[in-house]
Amino acid sequence: MRLLLILFLFSAFSATLRADELSSRLRLLLPGDDAPTVNERQFLYQRISHLYQELEGDKVARKNTRKKISRIESRLERQYLRVYATNATLADAFRTGKYNDATAAVLTALAYEYFEVDYYGFVDHWEVGLVADPESRKEVVFSPAHEKHEEKAEATFRRDYLDLVRATLVDDLPNLRADQTEKLYGRYYYEATKKLSFGQLSALLLYRRAQASYRNKAYTEAIALLELALQKEERPAFLVLRKAAEIQLKAINQPTVEGDIAALFQQWGERPDNQYLPAAILQHFDEKQRLLLAENRLGEAAELLGDYLERAPAGHDGWSQNMRDLQQYRLLRHHFTNGRMDLAQRLAESLFAQSPDDEAIKFVLGELVIDALRRSRSTGTEFTAAVEAAAARYPFIRQQDRFADLLLRELAWKVRDHFEADDLHGGTDALNRFRRALLDIPIGEQRSLWTLTSFIAASNYFFRMEDYQRAREFVAEGLKYNPEDPYLLHRRDLLERY
Repeated sequence: MRLLLILFLFSAFSATLRADELSSRLRLLLPGDDAPTVNERQFLYQRISHLYQELEGDKVARKNTRKKISRIESRLERQYLRVYATNATLADAFRTGKYNDATAAVLTALAYEYFEVDYYGFVDHWEVGLVADPESRKEVVFSPAHEKHEEKAEATFRRDYLDLVRATLVDDLPNLRADQTEKLYGRYYYEATKKLSFGQLSALLLYRRAQASYRNKAYTEAIALLELALQKEERPAFLVLRKAAEIQLKAINQPTVEGDIAALFQQWGERPDNQYLPAAILQHFDEKQRLLLAENRLGEAAELLGDYLERAPAGHDGWSQNMRDLQQYRLLRHHFTNGRMDLAQRLAESLFAQSPDDEAIKFVLGELVIDALRRSRSTGTEFTAAVEAAAARYPFIRQQDRFADLLLRELAWKVRDHFEADDLHGGTDALNRFRRALLDIPIGEQRSLWTLTSFIAASNYFFRMEDYQRAREFVAEGLKYNPEDPYLLHRRDLLERY
C-alpha cells in the first residue's frame, strides 16, 4: 500500500515559471525520465525554441500586445496548426501539422509566456480556449478549427455528460431541471467561467490524450494517462473517465463477483477468506473518496472512511490499516495539489513518524521540507541556519538533488563572499563547512557547480596574495570533485605558469 506514494513524485513545485524556462514547462507537460519521454522533450525543446526564433524574426517582441497576439496566432496557424486531429500530441504539430484544441492552446500559451503576454485558459464544453491580455483586451483565442457553439448542442453535451456521471461515480444523481443540470455539469466537468493556469492546461492535455485512448479502446492506457493528470489537478472529470475505462475493462475481463457496496460487505461477512472482496471494497472506497476530495469535501471523506471501517468483518486489522493509509496518502496529495504545503508537510511528518524507514515517505517529506525552505523569506545567515537545521532533523534529505543545490549554494556563496572580501579566517571556516557538507551529498550537477564556486574563490584569493602554490592546490582540490570541468582545467594550466 505504501507504494502509492510513488504517485506523489510531482513534476514541478513552482506554478509561476518564467517564459525562458522552457525545459521546466516541458517537464510539466511530459513528466517522466524513460527514454521515449526524454527524447520527446528534447525534440520539443528544439522545435519550440526554433518557433521562438521564427517569432523573433516576425518582430513580435517589438510589437504592442494586440499585434503580438495577432502575429503569434498567424505564425502558428500558417505553419504548425494545419490539420485537426482529436488524438494529436504536442509534437504532432511540428512533425505533421496535426493539432487539437488542447495542443493548440498549450503551444499558444508557451508563445505568450515567451513574449510576455498575460493569459489564462478556460474550457467551453468540448473545447479549450485562452483569454489573452485579460486585464485589457480580453481577447478570446480558440484553435483554428473553432466553430460557433449552438445552444442546443451545448445542452445536449451537458445532458450526455451527466448521463456518463450517473453511469460511473454518482449513481444516485436525480433527473434535473435545466438550471440544475448546468450547475452540476460545471461541478463534475469544467466551468467556462473558471480560469485555468498553465499547470491545469497541462492536465487537460493529458485528459485529451486519455479521451483519445478511450475512444480507441486502449482502456489501460487511458487510466494511466488520467492518473498522471490527477497528479497535476484533482478534477472530477478525470475520475469519471477513469471509472468509465475501468468499467470497460471489467466487462472485458468478466469478474467473478458483482454487486453494490452493501452486497460486497455482506458477501465478505459470509466468505471472510475471499481475497477479491476486500480488494473490491477498497477500490470502491477509493473511488468515492477521490471524488469527495476533488470537490474539497474533506469532512465527508473522513466520514466515509469511518463508515467502511465499521461495516468490515472483525479480525481484518491489516485491511483496516490499508484503508487508513490510503486516505492519508490521498489527503497528502490533495493538500499538495491545492497549494496547502503546510498541511501536506504536517501530514508527511506524521506518516514519517509512523514509518521512519519508508523510502517513499522520506522522499515526499524531503521534497516538502525543501520546498518550504525555498519559499521562506529568510536570507543570509538565517537561511543557511534553517537549511542546516533541516538537514540535521532529516538527514536523508541530503541525498536529494534539490537539497544539494539549496545547501551547497548557500555555503559556497559564504566561501566566495569571505574570500572576495579578503577575509582569510572567515573564508577558511566557510570552506571547511562546505567540505563537511560534501561528505553526505552524492556527486551530481549541483555539487559540481558549487564546488567550482568554492574552490575557485579560494584559489583566486591566494592568487591575489601571490601565493601561487596555494592557488594551485585549491584548483587541484576542485578537480577531485570535477575532474572534467573545462574552467578548472583551464585555470590549472594558467597557474602552472606561475
